Amino acid sequence: MVIALSNSKGGVGKSTIAVHLAVWLAEQGRRVALVDCDVQNSSSVWLKEAAPQIETFQLHTAEDVVARLPEITASFEYVVADGPAGLSEVTRAILCLSDLALFPCGPSILDLRAVIDAVNVVKQIQQICAGRPAAVIVPNKLQPQYRLSKDLMATVNNFGMPAGDGLRLRQAYADAAGQGTVVWRLPSPGARDATAELQFLFQQLTTYESNSTTPNHGRGIAAR
Repeated sequence: MVIALSNSKGGVGKSTIAVHLAVWLAEQGRRVALVDCDVQNSSSVWLKEAAPQIETFQLHTAEDVVARLPEITASFEYVVADGPAGLSEVTRAILCLSDLALFPCGPSILDLRAVIDAVNVVKQIQQICAGRPAAVIVPNKLQPQYRLSKDLMATVNNFGMPAGDGLRLRQAYADAAGQGTVVWRLPSPGARDATAELQFLFQQLTTYESNSTTPNHGRGIAAR
């Protein structure tokens, strides 16, 4: 199964989610690889520090994605593909070959416009690829007391697409990246909170994956 992280804008948390998802899946005993399609190689460098036993691949052109991603997928239960910022041919190639696409979205008007563009692209791809990939919006960097975060959640609810409960803006995510690890290996109380919300999201995604046509409304990822 290929899970893609995508958005037309950078800085929305794609690499953070990709690295943590890959490590979490490996810790569940799954055979997993990470495919880094961003020329900055942030997620593959981070993952090599956090979990060097997980195989990483760097595919930076659409031709490489089309030629190599199916071959990589055949060797693993899960492939987490961290896409570049933007809706380039590389992004479209990843989405065409993915089973599930995650769209992190931050609480700003620019983030919202970016995820709307990305959602429109994936809907076009779904028409071509018999409904694949399934897509889930992941609200990110939320600050519940601020209006922008509330507006983001309200807007996401109207997308007509499954959405997670969202991840809060937490220092622990930056600390994990800086230390080359994942949040559940950090000792701070903030890291424990980050761990809880990430693992809940990943459990939601596993539930959604197993029954993508009927999302589990009781677990937070649901058709809005």
